[in-house]
Amino acid sequence: MATDWYRHEHWNEEIEKDFFAKLARARTQRDQYIVIQALTIAKNNHKVAIQLIDLYFETKKTSFDDVRALSARADALLASGQVDPAIQAMKDILAIERVKPNFKTNMYVDYPFFVATKNISKEYVDALAVLDERKSDLAFPVSKFKWHAAKSLIHCALRNFDEAKKQAALALEAAQIKTSGFRYHQDLGFVGEEYKDTIAALREIHA
Repeated sequence: MATDWYRHEHWNEEIEKDFFAKLARARTQRDQYIVIQALTIAKNNHKVAIQLIDLYFETKKTSFDDVRALSARADALLASGQVDPAIQAMKDILAIERVKPNFKTNMYVDYPFFVATKNISKEYVDALAVLDERKSDLAFPVSKFKWHAAKSLIHCALRNFDEAKKQAALALEAAQIKTSGFRYHQDLGFVGEEYKDTIAALREIHA
């Protein structure tokens, strides 16, 4: 199956030439094409993704794709080891969501979870504030897991052990859920194997 010209997972001179030639001919959705390509390649070629996102912000016609563009920037910056700028991109997404609630993403759990699992102590206060601010948005089991896991790990680091143990129990409970609770999406949003290290840490806290 042929790859869409704006969904390449790898990059070279030929692909780049073709991409920009087709982008130049795009009459509509130009912003979207740039962002989709950046999202697709962010983890495999962070340099190209960052360049594409810079291009998006320099030339965009509307702000409709800002959240996805910032998500691509965060992914690319993390892939390149630039943690502080990546965190700022995450917080920029949350700032947009505060004024544009229709643009909500999972960043309200992804940002605190990242902070908690990477032990970024200078972000603990802001991470906890985001968790409390957006608790009502919790839906799928994996979101509930990340919410409680982040709370548990941060409180443990802050030596609030009773709260850490309580939140660990709730996170481990969410990790065991095998149905989403949504009638037409019963198999979405579960906690997978990629969280096994966090689950192990939570079990130690809860022990």
